[in-house]
Amino acid sequence: MRGIQSFFESFYGPIFYRHFRRPTYFEKIKFRIQFNVETPKSLYLHVHHNSGNHPCLIHTYDHGSRGNLKRNSSEKMVFDRVFLDFDVSNHEVKKIKNELTSLRSLGLKHEKSRQDELKDQLQDLITNEKIAEQAIDEAKYFSVKFKETFGKYPALFFSGCKGCHAYTFFKATGFKNLNLAVSWFAENVKKSYNQQTMDLSVAQDAQARLSRIPYSKHQLTGLTVVPFSIEDDYDEIIMKSLHPHIEDFDRVDFQTDFHKHLQKIDLVETYNSRVKSANRTTNKARLGGSKNFKGVHDHRAFFKSILGKPVREYPNKEYVMYSCPFQDHDDKKPSFRVHKKGYYCYGCQKKGNYWQFFKDYHGWNDEQVRQHFKTEIKKNIIDNN
Repeated sequence: MRGIQSFFESFYGPIFYRHFRRPTYFEKIKFRIQFNVETPKSLYLHVHHNSGNHPCLIHTYDHGSRGNLKRNSSEKMVFDRVFLDFDVSNHEVKKIKNELTSLRSLGLKHEKSRQDELKDQLQDLITNEKIAEQAIDEAKYFSVKFKETFGKYPALFFSGCKGCHAYTFFKATGFKNLNLAVSWFAENVKKSYNQQTMDLSVAQDAQARLSRIPYSKHQLTGLTVVPFSIEDDYDEIIMKSLHPHIEDFDRVDFQTDFHKHLQKIDLVETYNSRVKSANRTTNKARLGGSKNFKGVHDHRAFFKSILGKPVREYPNKEYVMYSCPFQDHDDKKPSFRVHKKGYYCYGCQKKGNYWQFFKDYHGWNDEQVRQHFKTEIKKNIIDNN
């Protein structure tokens, strides 16, 4: 008992506040779906009581304070680790797991002989058919590349089924949007190193990010979640899982400055996300045909794109001047004033936003203006591709 508590104390911290989870399919037999664990001892007791019968999953996204977890937003919370998931997709395993899960939902003793048979089939696929080997090999390769960049290997754990986790730890850090940063990193790793088994869905939502608790048993295979190194071959990892021995663990050995890299990605991806969101809003407004045409944020930029450089610009003022473009106004001096939200001509008194400009200049109705912008958007999409 003391060995596993010491492991949890180093891995999670001496005092922490994390959600212990079970999947919803156990709700049918009145098991609690989520509850809190706050100390290594309380976590040990839950794992000891549930391991091998029920999933032992825990949130890993916070650095352990009650207040941090209650913030309930990845844009406000503080993080001290990231983990990536490597998982093999296997149709036969999926079929067995679905049937076994269905039987388990009716009780651990429901058709117990069939449950035991399915469990043995799963374990055979993992131990003898070595279906998790690709995920483990790719996790090892990622670890080597990670060390080349950040100086230390991530902590690797066999999941007890067909995959593994890779953890890296860092100084407790706040992010604008950790989900965007981790997703970008995972997607680029997957693409750059051809990581077929990296599960990108795990990287997309910090608050849904769950991992199996070290030294708990997988509820369907009976295999134990154990740490392994890049030197361990597949058979050695399986033997560790079948006959687990609590190993010493010091989080410092896996602590890096990875958070600094994530912060840089975070800033760029948060900015890109805002730009994309603004563009979607603009295109939606254009296609919607609003008379106010809220899709254009600055009419000065718009008129510069169609009329060219202003005749007069004033560095200390928020407007520019053009010669009036309307054909019925012979403008001898610049009297067409354009500001951020629209235009006004001191000579002919025409005014409005640029939706109104297209109506007045071309003599169009709203539908014709709308069709014009639809055509322009399609043209821009084609030109940009």
